[in-house]
Amino acid sequence: MVRIAILSLLLGALAVMAGLTVFFAPPTDAGQAVSPVYWNATTARVEEGVATIRDGEMQLHLNERGQGTVQLASKPVMASAYPYIHLSLEDAPQDLHVVISWNRAHDPHSPYTYIVENELRQSLWLAATELREWTGELGALRLYFFGRPGDIVRIRDFSIFPPSPARQLLAIFSDLTEYESWNRAAMNSYAGVAQVSSFYPVALALAFLLLSLAAYATLLLLNRARLRFNWHVVGLIFLACWISLDLVWQNRLLHQLADTYRTFFGKSSQEKLAAGPDASLYTFVAAAKRHLSPRDARVFVSSSDEYQGQRAAYFLYPFNVFWPEPGRDFPPRNLLRSGDYVVLVRPTTMRFDRTRKKLALTPKTVIAAELVFAGPQGTVVRIL
Repeated sequence: MVRIAILSLLLGALAVMAGLTVFFAPPTDAGQAVSPVYWNATTARVEEGVATIRDGEMQLHLNERGQGTVQLASKPVMASAYPYIHLSLEDAPQDLHVVISWNRAHDPHSPYTYIVENELRQSLWLAATELREWTGELGALRLYFFGRPGDIVRIRDFSIFPPSPARQLLAIFSDLTEYESWNRAAMNSYAGVAQVSSFYPVALALAFLLLSLAAYATLLLLNRARLRFNWHVVGLIFLACWISLDLVWQNRLLHQLADTYRTFFGKSSQEKLAAGPDASLYTFVAAAKRHLSPRDARVFVSSSDEYQGQRAAYFLYPFNVFWPEPGRDFPPRNLLRSGDYVVLVRPTTMRFDRTRKKLALTPKTVIAAELVFAGPQGTVVRIL
């Protein structure tokens, strides 16, 4: 029973790979034969940062702004001929952001970009045809790095490749094993794919299940004298396909666990907030609270972003905070009094004129106010 189930699963897996490479191969121009455009650390042009070459590997030192840019040296090529990008970084620094940029040969001043979502970059294959702007004749192809000043990025490979069955399967494998940090949207929904994913994991698992069952049915027909239908085999096939789909999810959860441990372990509640997804907003509010007095002062929060406004109001407690619920207007002028604070969290429709000391509640309602504190995330003013 177990052996026939395993054989059916192997045949189903082979059928899935054959179907992917035969029926779902990326489109190419007829009669087109091109060679890969390989990475060459000695000829690649460094536009930002300082590079050193060791054993064919480029070590790029990010500049004082924490940025680095490398251009792949190549002649203009047709995008349709190169549906795969290979990126390999060795021991990439934590919190490094990588952006791939390209432009059309006839329009070099209008670049297109893709923020690399997958944080596992030791050998990453990307299906470039999933990028809507990967069309026409490509000009310059660049890598942008954003990290901490002085970080070292070790680039082993950054090449583009023509289609092949092996590269297609490698790109799908990169999709299934990818990991990206959670964001706010992931709290309520999770698609399970990245922007460059060719297939949804559920669709692949379903194809794996159906083709494995078809393989089992074929084995029964070819060996009717020796084999009899067994529901236990069907159950084992279903269980194996379900586990294969769940492993994709569990792999990402394990990476998320490690990321969470690295980010928050050993920190106090305040330090965790300062390191979390609302770090910039929390840092702004924590600095602003030091300028608010007395402790029972009234604080009004204004923001066009509901999430930002609500989180800012939460961080401002235990002050007497007012945040208008969605659909409610900011309190009118006659309900405000001297000494009240207004926290303007970007983005906001309110405007504060620092020179004239005027706060525009609405285009027609302007009141006197003075600046208390200003930061990247917003401004705090006190009504006079």
